Amino acid sequence: MRIVSSRDVDRTDRSARERQERARSHLHRVRRGRHRTSFRGRAWPLAVAAAALAAGATFGQGIAARLIGMASRPVDRIAVRGATHLSPEAIARAAAIAPDSAIGALDPKAVTEALEEHDWIASAEALRLPDGTLVLGVVEREPSATIAIGEVVYAVDDAGSPFAELGPEGDPALPRIVSADEVTARETSPDLAQAVRLARRLPQLGLAPPAEIQVARDDDPEGYALRLATPDARVVLGREDLDARLDDLVRLLTARPDEAAKATRIDLRFSDQVVLRSAPTREGSAKTAVGRGGGGPRIRRPAG
Repeated sequence: MRIVSSRDVDRTDRSARERQERARSHLHRVRRGRHRTSFRGRAWPLAVAAAALAAGATFGQGIAARLIGMASRPVDRIAVRGATHLSPEAIARAAAIAPDSAIGALDPKAVTEALEEHDWIASAEALRLPDGTLVLGVVEREPSATIAIGEVVYAVDDAGSPFAELGPEGDPALPRIVSADEVTARETSPDLAQAVRLARRLPQLGLAPPAEIQVARDDDPEGYALRLATPDARVVLGREDLDARLDDLVRLLTARPDEAAKATRIDLRFSDQVVLRSAPTREGSAKTAVGRGGGGPRIRRPAG
C-alpha cells in the first residue's frame, strides 16, 4: 500500500474533475441533439428508444463493472492532503485501514470517524476512487501555546483545550501557560482560551509574544499576568478590561522605556496609575506609581 502527499492528491483530483467535465459535456451534447431532432413518423421514436435502451444497458454494464471492480480491488494507494504537523504516514495509520482491505468495502464515514479520534485532527473526510486510491483530507488543530499537566506538556489550541501531548521539552517557540487551578487534558477551559488570546494580542500591538502567561486562581485579584522577555518583568493585568490594560502597557513601554526596563513587576490593574516595582537594592525595594495621564512618577518606598 503506497502513501502519497497532497501534490499527488491534486493530480488525482484534477484527473477526476477532467473526467467529470468530459462526461457532463457529452451529456449536454446528447441533450442538445435530442431537442433539435424532429420525428414525422412512429418508426423513428421506436428506433431511438431501442438505441437508448442499448446505450443505457452498455453504460449500466460499465458502471456495474466498475463497482464490482471496486468491491474486489484492494486499496493500493492512500493519498493524504492537509497534513502539516502530522506526516502522511501518521494520518494513514490513524485511518485504521487493514492491509488487505478492498476499496469498495471501506465505509468512508467509519474512516472519517477514526481519523477524527486523533488528537491532532479537527475534521476529516474520506473519498474512494475506482483506481484503488483512498483520498484522506484532514484539517489539523493548530497549537497556540503549551501547558504542563503533571509531567506531560500539552499543546493548547485557540479554544483553550490542551489537545495533544508534546515532547518532554514542549515547543520553545510557543508561549507557556501556567495555571494555578487544576487543568484537565483535552477539556476546553475559558481561562486557557483567554490566555491564548492575550498571547496573540501582543504581536498585534507591536510587542513580542510573552514567554509565559500566568492564570491565577479564581479568587486571586491578580487574574492574568504576563512574563515578558523585554523588559524582563512580570506584568499583572487583573481580570477586567484586558485590552485596555494591554494598551496601557504599550503606552508605558513607549513613553517610559528606561523605567520599564528596570522594573521586575508592572501592575496595570489600577484605573489611574501604573505601578512599577524594581529589583531590591540595599535601600530596599523601590515602587513607582506612574500616572496614566503621563505625569511624572511618584516614588514611594515600602516600609520595612
